[in-house]
Amino acid sequence: MSTFVNEQVKRLNTSLTQSFEKHLANTASLSSLGNKDKFLLETSQSLDLTSSTLPSFEKVQEYLEKYNEFKDTGSVNATAEVADPALEWLFVAKCTIAIYGQVFSKVLNLTLPISESIDYWNSIQGSTINEIYYAMQIAPSRVFSLLKNTANQINNTSTAVEQVKSLFTSSDYVLSQLFPIHNRSISKEKNQTKKQPFKNFNAFKYFNLSSYHHRPLILEIISDEVNLKKKSLQKFRSEQAASLGVLLLTPPQFESDIDFASATAKETKNCIEVIKYVMGSSPDDNENIEKNAHHLQQQLSTMNLKGTSANNATIELYKVAKKWSSTYNNKLQCIQSSYGTPSVITRYWIPALGSYFVGSLAIRYGFKRKDDIIHWIEELGKTAHDFVLNWIWKPVVKVYGTIRLKDQRLSLLSKEGLQSDLDSLERMVIGFAKDNLHMPENELARLAVDIREGDMSVLLKEYEKEIKNPLRNVITGDLLQTILIQVQKTKVDVDLAMSALDKLLKSNELNFAFLAVAPSMLLTWASVSWFKNAIQGRSRQKMKRTGIPMKETLRRIERQLIVMEPIQKEEGELNEWGNSSSNQHQIECETQGILLCEVHLLRAYARSLPLQNSTRARFLEDIRDLENPSLTNEQKIQTIARMSRFWKFLS
Repeated sequence: MSTFVNEQVKRLNTSLTQSFEKHLANTASLSSLGNKDKFLLETSQSLDLTSSTLPSFEKVQEYLEKYNEFKDTGSVNATAEVADPALEWLFVAKCTIAIYGQVFSKVLNLTLPISESIDYWNSIQGSTINEIYYAMQIAPSRVFSLLKNTANQINNTSTAVEQVKSLFTSSDYVLSQLFPIHNRSISKEKNQTKKQPFKNFNAFKYFNLSSYHHRPLILEIISDEVNLKKKSLQKFRSEQAASLGVLLLTPPQFESDIDFASATAKETKNCIEVIKYVMGSSPDDNENIEKNAHHLQQQLSTMNLKGTSANNATIELYKVAKKWSSTYNNKLQCIQSSYGTPSVITRYWIPALGSYFVGSLAIRYGFKRKDDIIHWIEELGKTAHDFVLNWIWKPVVKVYGTIRLKDQRLSLLSKEGLQSDLDSLERMVIGFAKDNLHMPENELARLAVDIREGDMSVLLKEYEKEIKNPLRNVITGDLLQTILIQVQKTKVDVDLAMSALDKLLKSNELNFAFLAVAPSMLLTWASVSWFKNAIQGRSRQKMKRTGIPMKETLRRIERQLIVMEPIQKEEGELNEWGNSSSNQHQIECETQGILLCEVHLLRAYARSLPLQNSTRARFLEDIRDLENPSLTNEQKIQTIARMSRFWKFLS
C-alpha cells in the first residue's frame, strides 16, 4: 500500500480514537462490560490500522461474521444483553476505515498496470517498425481467434456449405474477426458479442484524404487499433482517477464534540455510501456515470440515513467486501485482456523462437568443435595463470624484496675486491720505487699517498725513459715491469668505474623494480577499470532508461499542478477552475485522482533505482514531498524543479 493511503488511514484512525477517548472521559458506561461489549472492544483493539499492512477484506469479513453471530444469538434469546452503542459504532467505524483504506489502496494500485499499458502503446504508436513488429507478435493469436470463432459459428448454427464458403470469403467477416477492437467498446463488449457474431468492417475510412499517408492498409488498421486501445485505457484511467478523487475529497470526519455514537454513526454511514458509490459501476454498465464529490453529496442528501442501525451498516460493509473480488478484479482482467499489454508469450515468442534456432546452431557448432574449444579454454586458463604468476606476482615479490634490501642483484663489484686491487697496485709501485729508484722511507710513504689519490707520475717518468730503447729495455731494463704495473693501474681504474656504476644502479634499484612491474600492473588496472565501467555503464543505462518514463511522469504531474491552480475572479469572492461550472466538480475529482495515480506510478518506477548511496531513499523523500497535502502547488512545482536539477537520470 502506498504511503499516502497509509497515512490517510492512520489519520482517520487517530481522529476516531481521540473522539472515543473523549467519550470515555465524559461517561462511565464502560464500568461493567457484557460478553458482546467485550467482543466489540477486543475486536476494535485487534483491528490494527497503524501498521503498513491494513486488515484484508477476508479478515474484516471474519470480524463482521462474528458480530452477526452475536446478533443472531440475541434474536434467539429474548433476554440477551444490549451492546453499548458507542462500542458498537466504534467497531463498525474501524471496519469501515479498514474497508475504505483497502478500496483506496486497491483502486490506486489498479492504475499501475493501466498506466504501464498506456506507456506500452505510446511506445508503439507512431513508429512503423514497432507497429510491424506488434503485428507480427499478435498475428498467431489473431489467426487462432479467427479459426476458433468460425468453428463456434459453424457448430452453433446450421449453416449450409455455401454459407460457410461465403463466410471465409467475406472480407468484412475476416477483418472483423482479425481486428475485433474496431467493433466494440468497454461498456458494450459482452452485449455485442452475444447479439451479433460480427459487424461490417468499415475499411473505407482508411482511404480518405485526411488519413492517407502512402502506407499499407494493414499498418493503418494496426495504428488505429493501437490508438483505440490507448484511448480506452485512458478513459478507464480517468474513471479510476475520478473514483480516487471522490475517496480523497470525501473522507469521514470523526472529529466531533457531540454525542460519539450519533456522530460516528453518521460519518460511518456516509463513508459506506462513498465506498458503494465508488464501486457502483461494473463492466456490464452501458452508461458512463461521471463520478464527482458534488454528485455524491447530492445523492447523500436525498438518502435517509437516520434510521440505519449498526446491524444494517455491518450488512452493507459485508456486501461491499464480498463484492470487491467479483467486481473490480474481474473488471481489471476484462480491461487488461481486451486493451492492455499483450501477454508475455505474445510479446516474446519471436525472440524466443529466434533464440531457439540460434542456440541450436551454436550448440551443434560447439559439439562439432568441442576439442578445439576445450583446448582454447585450457590455453586461455594457462595464459591467464602464467600472466598473473610471472608478470604480476613475482615482480611484486621482487619489489618487496628490493624495499626490504633482501636482494643485492645489481652489485657489479664488491668493496673487498676493489680494495685488494688498490693495495696490490700500491705495493707494486712502492716495490718498484724501492728496488729500482732507491727512495728513502719518507718519500715512499708520500708516494703511497699519491698512489691512493691516483698520481702515477714517478712510474710514468721511468716508463718514458724505458720506452726510448724498448727492445733493449724489455730484455735488460724495467720496461716490462712498468707496463705490467700500468696494466694493474688500468684494472684499478676499471674497478673504480664499475664501483661508481654499481652505486648508480643501487640508487635506482627501486625504480628499476617498479619499471619491471609497471606494464603488467597497467594492463591489469586497465582491464579491471574497463570491467568496472562496463558494469557501472549498464547500471547508468538502466537508470537512464528508468528516468525516461519518470521524466514524462513528472511532466504530467507538473502540468496537472499548473492546470489545477485556481483562477481568482475579479470580484474576489470565488475561486474556480478554468472550466465551466457544469463540469467543475468532475474536473476537480479527476485532477486530484490523476495526481495520486501519477505519484503512485512514480513510486513504482523508483523501485528500480539502486540502494547504493541511499539513491532510492532520497528519491522517495522527494516523492513524499509531492504527496504531502500540506504543500502548495507552487512548492510541489519547486520540488519537481529540484528533482530535475539534482537527479542526473532525469536530465
